[in-house]
Amino acid sequence: MRVLIVATNRERAPLPVVPIGASIIASVTKAAGHDVRFLDLMFHRRPKKALQDAVAEFRPEVIGLSIRNLDSTSWLKSTFYLDDAREYVRIAKTAGVPVIVGGACLGVHPAGITEYVRADAGVWGDGEASFVEVLRRIAAGESYDDVPGVVTCPDAAAPRVNPQYRIEDLGEMARPRVWQWTNFRHYADRTGPLPIQTRRGCVFNCSYCTYKFIEGDRYRSKPVEAVVDELREMKEAFPGAPVEFVDSTFNVPLPYTIEMCDAIAKADLGLHLHTSGFNPAAVNERLIDSMTAAGFSQVVITPETASDRMLRSLQKGFTVRSLRKCAQLRKRAPWSVLWVFLLGGPGEDEETLAETFRFLEEEVPSEDMVFLQPGLRVYPNTKLHRDAVAEGLLSPDEPLIRPFYYLSPRVPEMRYREILVEEIAKHPNYTTIKDVLHPFFPLYLRIAGGLRVAAPISRAAGGLSKLASLGLRRPGASV
Repeated sequence: MRVLIVATNRERAPLPVVPIGASIIASVTKAAGHDVRFLDLMFHRRPKKALQDAVAEFRPEVIGLSIRNLDSTSWLKSTFYLDDAREYVRIAKTAGVPVIVGGACLGVHPAGITEYVRADAGVWGDGEASFVEVLRRIAAGESYDDVPGVVTCPDAAAPRVNPQYRIEDLGEMARPRVWQWTNFRHYADRTGPLPIQTRRGCVFNCSYCTYKFIEGDRYRSKPVEAVVDELREMKEAFPGAPVEFVDSTFNVPLPYTIEMCDAIAKADLGLHLHTSGFNPAAVNERLIDSMTAAGFSQVVITPETASDRMLRSLQKGFTVRSLRKCAQLRKRAPWSVLWVFLLGGPGEDEETLAETFRFLEEEVPSEDMVFLQPGLRVYPNTKLHRDAVAEGLLSPDEPLIRPFYYLSPRVPEMRYREILVEEIAKHPNYTTIKDVLHPFFPLYLRIAGGLRVAAPISRAAGGLSKLASLGLRRPGASV
């Protein structure tokens, strides 16, 4: 059949993200013998017209729309994406063929999202086998209501959500080869690296997180040899392009990560590697040295808080002692580092905020960048959701399709803004969402990276921090 796969994500802040999920689906669909057309809406000035034109020219028999996020997850700058997704579904339906939605965000609320965008069906979890089976059923004129991982929305009835399908052997999964499906140079020119996923699942119980719903609560990893082969393929396709590991937790399981990094170093690929999922719970000297030898140059560390009380509240699975050890070991590596902190979780007060900023003063070097975000987006069925309901901030039956942000009432809302202004004014390497949404932020990153600055991200943020503070100082500034 003729199958049109559409990557609908158009968010470019702080950097555009290569559509790895949609690329994987396109690859497995093509491998199953279908005629596949891929449409990436990221850089289209008129995305609705681009979709209309693709439908008219290709005349698809099935259309799959990939939806990455519900919203921007930022209390300071909240943007809702599903209304645009619903409009894309409306346009796709003019073709008179089944329209199926998928993407990471469906794991958050499979029935609610499929119903909200008014799709014919949704696919959640590992969609590779599920989507291909749905196509087989459609081609055969058979019902796909019972396919694992499928959500159906029959008229005048509640949506039906089938249990997820899980791929146990990721080594058998088709390689995404994103450059075959989208113009990677458009991303590379904006410092967007090629993505690689080496494992799925997460064993942690962070109170606000949805990874367990999306990928499951245990790790499923690719064979190390398959990872090296995929990296080699990326280097041959785009010499010099950076590669980012997009796993939920890059360094867990720790033995697997060290084995993988050793294999990459042995292959001597000469790649510039990044990762955005470095967890302070599992760090030792061996890991730091192995990652450095493999070619890692930029790392995002995600402690979220530096208060033991708040670490327990957020169920992070480590202590401040572990975090301090991580900070000390990080100094062994010549990496550019971004630290991420979420302010305002349940129980947050002036004392716990002071503990976090004291840790930053004592342990984080000035060449590292620190990202500060007040407010935690509440997702359904998380502990944070239950906490918000227990505190009377949310109704138990609130679907949470549209964003709701938790901010500890022990600190006045304006005080969070004041703290950001104060800390950013004192520390040029501290930043918040106001900085990374600035239109010149990607340009700063490109210039700094091209000049081989030791810590390009932090240097870029320094020039933007005052802009953020000015915006935050405005009386009555909107959330």
